Amino acid sequence: MVKEEPDVIGLNCSTHTFLEAIQALQEAKKALPESKIVLGGYHATFASEKILTEYNFVDYIIKGEAEHAMVQLLERLENGNNLEDVTGISYRHAGKTINNPLSLVSELDALPFPDRELLSSIDYGYSFQGIPLTFGKFTTLSTSRGCPFRCTYCSCAAFSLRKWRPRLAENVIEELETVQERGYKNCVIVDDNFTHNPKRTEDICDLILERKIDMQFYCEGRVDGASYELMRKMKRAGINVIYFGAESADERVLDYYKKHINPEKTRIAIANAKRAGMLVVTSFIIGAPVETKDAIQRTFDFIRSTRPHAVQVNVLDCLIGTSIYEELEKNGVVGKDDWKRNHRIYEYYKDGFGNDELEAFVSEAYANWLKGWWSKEGIADILRILGKNKTARRIVFSNLLNPTVRGLIFKGEKVFDPPKEQGKMETNPSP
Repeated sequence: MVKEEPDVIGLNCSTHTFLEAIQALQEAKKALPESKIVLGGYHATFASEKILTEYNFVDYIIKGEAEHAMVQLLERLENGNNLEDVTGISYRHAGKTINNPLSLVSELDALPFPDRELLSSIDYGYSFQGIPLTFGKFTTLSTSRGCPFRCTYCSCAAFSLRKWRPRLAENVIEELETVQERGYKNCVIVDDNFTHNPKRTEDICDLILERKIDMQFYCEGRVDGASYELMRKMKRAGINVIYFGAESADERVLDYYKKHINPEKTRIAIANAKRAGMLVVTSFIIGAPVETKDAIQRTFDFIRSTRPHAVQVNVLDCLIGTSIYEELEKNGVVGKDDWKRNHRIYEYYKDGFGNDELEAFVSEAYANWLKGWWSKEGIADILRILGKNKTARRIVFSNLLNPTVRGLIFKGEKVFDPPKEQGKMETNPSP
């Protein structure tokens, strides 16, 4: 039953959600044939021409960031003007596909703050592997956009043209004051790398303390921007959880990923953040074509010895928009329809580890993580973080009856599901 008849229907998608998004939009077009269909997001950005060629019910693609592109598109559609100079869109015209350049917002401080009241009826929360991590009113916030690095498994750099664009610290604080006034208690900073410019990070933290903003924050950072002094200041400002992309403890694998870090930097970053009293989550990727069993064992040993408070272990994905996928296309091993969904590395490198082996390695990685905690040092670490970190206490005591946690700790069950995206935790509506 049709309840609304919008002129335009827009949807965002990643590679993992593309086919579901396409199905939903196809149904919407059947019900509302006069509505224009707009698709955006990472996958749409990198597959715009393919989508417009194969799915004739999709009218427009937004490539890159949508704040300006979407507004300009709507204005032109409303006024009947041509679209040739609208940056950030792809569309059909006179039997051809028109691909305008990707759109980026250069002046983030000029954007209005998001209207969170539009989502006031939805109880959002932050979770990791089915374990709730946020409690109370929750939101997300972006203090910068873009990534200047070239990690081969990640499409963030391509999506932002490797342009890192920060907001001024004062502008960030103005939004945080508004958020706090509206009763929000938890905030995930969704920057690709919140610590990219340590001085700016310190400025934001200083203003949080000066303005007495009393919230709990979560962020992502690189291990080469994680000095003890910075971690300590971030913790004092309420940033209780930090997520590091470690990916491997083998330097050859890290070089393949073009991470420009080494295992020792990761070890130091984890130690610095833990010493500062932060909860530390690290991600690891298994399955690089250059990876050997010895290399994987080094990663197991590293996880066990460093004891991050949580780990996320993925089998290597081959996502459109990444250097890995581009190399596969160049070598002619990508199938005709492979661009439509996520693929794991074993599907292309037949001489490497198979699916069963890789999944077994993932399980073994989690087992080694648990082993690290079943020791005197691990118990001391747990007591230390519970004493220093209010978010840690809340997570532990609120999840004591969680069957996922109980199965993991007391029964040794394999309770972790494969993550939806490598290198990211999940932000979902709370159950």
